[in-house]
Amino acid sequence: MSELKLKYKPDFSRAQKYWDAFWNKEIIDRPCTIIYAKKDLKHYSMTLQGVEDDFSVSFSASQKSLESIEFLGEAIPGFRPGFGPDQMTAFLGMPLTINPESRDTSWTEKIVNEWKDFMPLKLDEKNPVWRRMLEFHKAAEKFCKDKCLLFNIDLHSNIDCLEAMRGAERLLYDLIDKPEIVDELMKQVRPVYKKIYNELWQFGDKAKIGSNSGMHLYSRGKTDYIQTDFISLVTPEMFRRFVLPAIEEEAAFLDDAAFHLDGPGALPFLDDILAVKKIKFVQWLPGAGRKPNFLWQEIINKIQSAGKLTIIYASPDEVKYVHQNCNYKPELLVYEVYADNKQQGIELLDWLKRNT
Repeated sequence: MSELKLKYKPDFSRAQKYWDAFWNKEIIDRPCTIIYAKKDLKHYSMTLQGVEDDFSVSFSASQKSLESIEFLGEAIPGFRPGFGPDQMTAFLGMPLTINPESRDTSWTEKIVNEWKDFMPLKLDEKNPVWRRMLEFHKAAEKFCKDKCLLFNIDLHSNIDCLEAMRGAERLLYDLIDKPEIVDELMKQVRPVYKKIYNELWQFGDKAKIGSNSGMHLYSRGKTDYIQTDFISLVTPEMFRRFVLPAIEEEAAFLDDAAFHLDGPGALPFLDDILAVKKIKFVQWLPGAGRKPNFLWQEIINKIQSAGKLTIIYASPDEVKYVHQNCNYKPELLVYEVYADNKQQGIELLDWLKRNT
């Protein structure tokens, strides 16, 4: 088998082997480690792509960012098309607005007053935002060729998608007052996720070189992170009835499924999530203003005790502390690190080899 090389990742084939070991819960000579090392101190900001904007603006910004970073260890360079977190809802017909001041996020208008007026939920191939996304992928495919991967888009699916259509407060009332309608809506929205994923899978030669989620996890197969931020507002009974079946279905669809566990409000559902066999990986994010994720030892240990993989976000010095003092299972984690320079990153990789 010939080795695959990318302009910004000439050792891509070597990195693939480490990611293979990671998903197989194995160690080659150190834990899987993602390191982004600065080539210079300049920061290149990425503004959100507007639906009607020329794609060259995003490509130009991405090019500068790619050239400013050394992708060490198992860091995989890539470009991620997208119109913001609520774009899946926009594909279903909700008007999409990009923050005009900072252009750092987007949202859709919650125009659903009566669900029956929008049912059945399905992807309209003529939807202008969806058509533009396909055009974006065609252009991005050319931009990425031989340089980097074409990453998966951000998909706030299942119940998060319903929330973006209806609004959190009204959806909560629906769970109480119209549970049968929500049951049906959840059945209708689940196939939309798979249809979007499969259609966009055709771009970027993913069947040959693999895929990468917005969580920076690479896989030779179909990978993505499942997210249900809305669960922090519901009861365990609501979660198991309305949300858990969707999580199970999305996880079964993917080859290497990850779950995005966001904030303490999601912790009451951790046991149910860990019980989903097809979920291989759980990312724990404590939220802004709280101690870093590697210090939540009870949570990390619980994830690993269930046989699931996880990620540790830390500086080079913090990685050394974690590796020597936290008693985490190295075969069940990946480190993600930002290094000040290439030499610092290489030294960390060498240290991990000597101390694993």
